[in-house]
Amino acid sequence: MRGSEDFNLPNYNDMCRDALEQIDLSVRMIKSYPKDFQFIFGPEEVRSTYQSDKIACSIGLKGLHQAGNSISVIRAYHQLGVRYCTMTHVENNAFADASTSKSVEISDPETGMMVDLSHVSEDAAKQALSCTVAPVIFSHSNARALFDCPRNVPDTVLDLVPGNGGILMVTFVPEHLCTRRSEATMDMLIDHLFCIADRIGWEHVGLGSDFDGIYHDTQIEFDSSDHVAGIASVIPGLEDCSTFPNLLKAILDRGATEAQLAQVAGENILRVWQGVADTTARLQTEGMAPVEETWDQRKCWRYDGF
Repeated sequence: MRGSEDFNLPNYNDMCRDALEQIDLSVRMIKSYPKDFQFIFGPEEVRSTYQSDKIACSIGLKGLHQAGNSISVIRAYHQLGVRYCTMTHVENNAFADASTSKSVEISDPETGMMVDLSHVSEDAAKQALSCTVAPVIFSHSNARALFDCPRNVPDTVLDLVPGNGGILMVTFVPEHLCTRRSEATMDMLIDHLFCIADRIGWEHVGLGSDFDGIYHDTQIEFDSSDHVAGIASVIPGLEDCSTFPNLLKAILDRGATEAQLAQVAGENILRVWQGVADTTARLQTEGMAPVEETWDQRKCWRYDGF
């Protein structure tokens, strides 16, 4: 169960509107470049899009504060093409706590989304993993055993991932690798990848760069403690997606096999995505009813002026 926090505030409706407008903008941008991008709705479309020399594009929702406290809205997001949702982002919401406490399971046959447990607390992750019926993702997290920060995943949670069939995708955010951001290196990132793979298996690791969450201005000045308003610099050699070939080669040089590299580079996330799609189809076939929305503060308006 959730705590006593009140999330029935107007700003949650504003966040929902912002999310809808961002989805609209994303779809329009994708459609503006039909020779380069393809908007996809399922994992089976990824390979065919790749074979046609296009980039497969899907949409994720980073934080359910954008759902307006409504599972109906989550279902609507899915109909618009959203295929994964991060339970929280920085702050608590009506569905889960961020780096502090609990989680509410989204197990509804009509949501059909991958559930992302990056940004949630240890307790929230354990609760979700104990009751979910589909594989989950940690879209951008590292191993707390190597660097102790709230955003990294402890071994007590990592050990639950294989039983769920999920995946943890290592992130390039420097402050999730070391205390001083300017000291973060590609080797540190690979350390986390191998640490996780050695503990729970290569079929449960991937890459989750979080490039959109990293500050890219190399001219920025840091204070004496190497901090600047909570914003990270980039890892040298991992400035953008064009550097991925160098990262993949470094993973091979560290000792990964070609098959393991293929799992990390995409096979694992496609397996999880397909697992979620299969679970959704099974629940629908079994006749599991969607969760009905109940809200005791709903106000219905009726016009009797005729």
